[in-house]
Amino acid sequence: MNDNMNSNEVKNNKNFISNIKESFSGRKFRSGAYVTAVSAIVIVIVIVINMIISQMGFQHDLTSKKLYTLSQDTIKLINNIEQKVTIYLLAETGTVDPDFQRIAEEYDKRSDYITFAHKDPILYPKFASQYVDDEIRQNSFIVVNDDNGRAKYLDYSELIVSQFDYNTMSSSITGLDVEGELTSALQFVTSEELPTIYVVEGHGEKELGEGFNSLMERMNVEVKSLTTLTMDMVPEDCGILLINTPSSDFSEDEISMIKDYMASGGNAILTLDYKSQDFANYKSLIEYYGIEVTDGIVIEGDSNMHLPNYPHFLVPDVINHSITKPVIDNKVFVLSPVSTGLVEVETKRSSLSIEPLLQTSDRAYAKQDIYSDTLSKDEGDIQGPFAIGILASDTFDSVTSNMAIFSAETIFDDSMIDGYGNGRLLSGTISYMAGEAEVITIPSKSIGPEYIYITQQQGILWGALVVVVLPLGILVTGIVVSVKRRRR
Repeated sequence: MNDNMNSNEVKNNKNFISNIKESFSGRKFRSGAYVTAVSAIVIVIVIVINMIISQMGFQHDLTSKKLYTLSQDTIKLINNIEQKVTIYLLAETGTVDPDFQRIAEEYDKRSDYITFAHKDPILYPKFASQYVDDEIRQNSFIVVNDDNGRAKYLDYSELIVSQFDYNTMSSSITGLDVEGELTSALQFVTSEELPTIYVVEGHGEKELGEGFNSLMERMNVEVKSLTTLTMDMVPEDCGILLINTPSSDFSEDEISMIKDYMASGGNAILTLDYKSQDFANYKSLIEYYGIEVTDGIVIEGDSNMHLPNYPHFLVPDVINHSITKPVIDNKVFVLSPVSTGLVEVETKRSSLSIEPLLQTSDRAYAKQDIYSDTLSKDEGDIQGPFAIGILASDTFDSVTSNMAIFSAETIFDDSMIDGYGNGRLLSGTISYMAGEAEVITIPSKSIGPEYIYITQQQGILWGALVVVVLPLGILVTGIVVSVKRRRR
């Protein structure tokens, strides 16, 4: 009996070994071995390619907002720099913001004249004091022109965009402004001439806010005030004269002085509202450049060209021009609340050139009774279309002056500059008038959700789609499916 048991064990062992040999020589093993070998080869190839790419320093920006990709305006500026510039990132070792560093390194890669360097304030405590007197914050920048010693400090708070939540009583970072600030600093330290804007005061002009000042600082534009009533001439360093919706009229002497400035090749940006119609001298300056201001406020009859339920908050057509290029390229709306119509005078001197920048639809009209209980069109209202932003240029004896007119009091308010394309419209206007002293402004890049602004007509269409069309489609589909099943 024991012999039989031993014999069975030997036989089972042989069968087990035979089965193992067959599994290694079978079709499934050969197929599995092939797959394993191919997988191993692919993994090795990926590792080798990754090592080669890492050695070459190649990187690709896969972020949806292209956080690490420099804009064409920045690249153009970098390519034209022929002065040695160093970008210093100030942060303690181990606390360097990787996003800040990566963006700054892109400047280094693009030019032999630009160098990126990290400076630890603990190891180099006196370094920053060579350039700034303020207390240095972690992850701030100092951009230094090594040829002339000119420098600009960028505080951490300027490099981020934050939003305060009143529900949680805390703020969160919603965007990065590293490229915008670095490019502005590069232009500042390398430019020999930067434009100067004089803001006229003394006539109850609407005050310009922090959004305007911040935009001017980013564009490296120096802002000064000018009381024209006490001056006999506009200062020679005035690159652009800004008159922001006066609430009282100018004197004849002031207008004459401004005309003399313009005749010498000056530039001016004027804003106004419906009350400006009563200011004879201010209106005469505008008419001198071939523009007539209509009475009343503009009501837009096309529901696709105003905010929902607010036909006097215009979303005008943006006409293609060098001034409006930043608006068009970034595909943003310009909002012009409570605007006055602008039209070209019937007869003007031949030296004048008139170009609309912002335009209403043909269905717009100028409401004459601004205190009326209704915004519907009445008898006596003036039919459009109107320009609500316009550029008038006068060329005489090879000297050109430019006057940009915008007919809404709040068109350059902080809420308009920050929330819509009005800031880009303003920067485009200044860049156009600056001429050789070109200014660049790079918008911040959001790292939060993007919001969609829709007009009233778009809101109605989307509402109909969600409330009517979509449920109806589901209902019809259900009926069709039910009928087919019953026929079976």
